[in-house]
Amino acid sequence: MDAVIDIGSNSVRLMIDRGERVNKKILDSTTLADGLALTGVLRDDAMKRTMDAVVRFVNLAKSEGADNVYVFATEAMRSAKNGAQFAIDLSSACGVKVDVVSGKDEGLLGLYGALDNDHDEITVIDIGGASVEIVRGNRSLITYARSLPLGMVRLIDTVGSREDEIDAYVSAQITQFGIVSGHEAVAIGGTSTALASMALGQKVYDAQQIHGYELDYDTLAYLRKKIFSSTDIRADFPTLSKNRARIIGHGAIMLQRLVEYLGVDSVRVSEHDNLEGYLLLKRLGR
Repeated sequence: MDAVIDIGSNSVRLMIDRGERVNKKILDSTTLADGLALTGVLRDDAMKRTMDAVVRFVNLAKSEGADNVYVFATEAMRSAKNGAQFAIDLSSACGVKVDVVSGKDEGLLGLYGALDNDHDEITVIDIGGASVEIVRGNRSLITYARSLPLGMVRLIDTVGSREDEIDAYVSAQITQFGIVSGHEAVAIGGTSTALASMALGQKVYDAQQIHGYELDYDTLAYLRKKIFSSTDIRADFPTLSKNRARIIGHGAIMLQRLVEYLGVDSVRVSEHDNLEGYLLLKRLGR
């Protein structure tokens, strides 16, 4: 049995592969990227929260009987001036080498995870805490891959939390993706799955129900309106964590504008993402 830990810009996640259709993922929102866009460095308190979560998850995976535990990190550690040193310190603390993946590889992990057993081309949208990736291809050929530093935690630091200012900034910045087909679009990551949970009206998060859910433009527009008019977002949408609630409005705008930009009516939300992709590549010896 294998386990994999993803150190994201907003959350640390653990997945133990038990061979289920959708393996349970345990999450700790450590907001590693807090302040990164303003200072270029990871804050001490964010690094401590993240280290504590990773050590706890490694120990949990081993106690559950995992034979192999893999740990990888993405944009926050990749771009921070002190990210390389934190990766060394973290590896020492948890006893597992932390693999800091490139922006290109981060996108590929999401694609490989979301593909499941499909062989047709898909376009994967991965909205993270520090970056947003769009990748198109299948397991034989990648036809497009780009990562931009437009993640949700970064947006808070860069543009604040006013709806009109977020919208204007996002609409201008996503044009950097250039020309990419949105045919067979799949959305992965915590922002997209949270929005699907909200659209479903879930009181308790149910990954099985979310996996494969079609999230259309009109629903995203409705959720965006509800989010920015809400006086108690977590009461209105109980499956949101405190840290996710802080950035979900930014995420709704980002996904809505990307759906529009790609020229599609909806995206299929997948619970399979870079965790499954990383594990697949490890098993393939890559």
